[in-house]
Parts: sequence; structure tokens; C-alpha cells
Amino acid sequence: MAHPIILKEQIAAELLSNEEVLQSAEARHARKNKLLQAVESNRLYYSKAKIVFETTKETLEVIDHIWAVTDNHVLLRGGITLPISCIKEVEIQASRSSL
Repeated sequence: MAHPIILKEQIAAELLSNEEVLQSAEARHARKNKLLQAVESNRLYYSKAKIVFETTKETLEVIDHIWAVTDNHVLLRGGITLPISCIKEVEIQASRSSL
């Protein structure tokens, strides 16, 4: 299902969900692995990732480069952070060099 896409600079204006959006430990583990893969893909191929995340009002998407992943946050280009707990899906986008 398609969700509204926002710019990474608009994330700060959104009230993000404080609760974990994924119920199972397996799903949370898979999300973390996908985020780490997105960081590596960005480093190797300068690939972007589509991130679907929850706010207190709706589900949104952002497409950008993931620069780093900490225990609790994702760092996007430009110093924008996003709590991992509000992320529902991560999809690595094909880069021009990998096509």
C-alpha cells in the first residue's frame, strides 16, 4: 500500500510514535538487518532506501540515504534522525551504478 511520501527535512515536524511498531522479535531483527544492509548499500553504491514509518497520526514514507544505524536511531543524510522503533519497512532502492 502506498503511503504519503515526505522529504527527510519534514521528519522533524512530525510527532513520531514512541511505541514499537513491530510485534515479533523476528520482525525487529529483520528490520535491523535490512537497515544495516541499506547502510552498506549506500557506502558501496550510493543507494537510497525507502523507509515506511509511523507517526502518531499516520504512516509515512521517506526515501533517502541511510548513513548510519545506532541501537535506537537511523541517521539519514543531513543529520536527520529517525527512531528505529517507529520504522515498519525498509526497502533498498536500486542505484544507477547497479542497474
